Amino acid sequence: MNNESILAQLRDIHTPTTLSWWPLAPGWFVVALLALALIIWFIYGYRQYRQKVQRRQSMLHHLHRLRHDLIEEHYPLVYQDLSTLLRRIALLTHDRTEVAHLTGEEWLNFLDAQCQTQLFSRDIGRLLLTAPYFPGNETIANPEPLLKVTEAWIKRCT
Repeated sequence: MNNESILAQLRDIHTPTTLSWWPLAPGWFVVALLALALIIWFIYGYRQYRQKVQRRQSMLHHLHRLRHDLIEEHYPLVYQDLSTLLRRIALLTHDRTEVAHLTGEEWLNFLDAQCQTQLFSRDIGRLLLTAPYFPGNETIANPEPLLKVTEAWIKRCT
């Protein structure tokens, strides 16, 4: 065989076809699912955070209204409303079966346990047990210190 016949049998150089980006490798699907899960988790967390902030603002607004009653010196009503507010907050932030049955000393100990204090069971918070039940004409201590303790409790523990 001569060289020309061998060269005639050769084909031209063909460039490879361009690679398509589709179908993606399986790793990219995993990355996309992880990114989607991260976005959903972030949105859920943000909504939970906003809900918690709005609930705390609502509680503090109610506490502000109690302070307004305090200015008008309706002390027994302030203590009753404060006790009710604390109970509602506890029911919102904890399991109902854990909180609903608590009364007296157990209730004050529960409030203290939430923020690792003893302000309710051994200090000014003890008025929550007796002051709501005083007759209207009996002199009751000013509830402002208890309102301050409750405000701190709301800010720290909810």
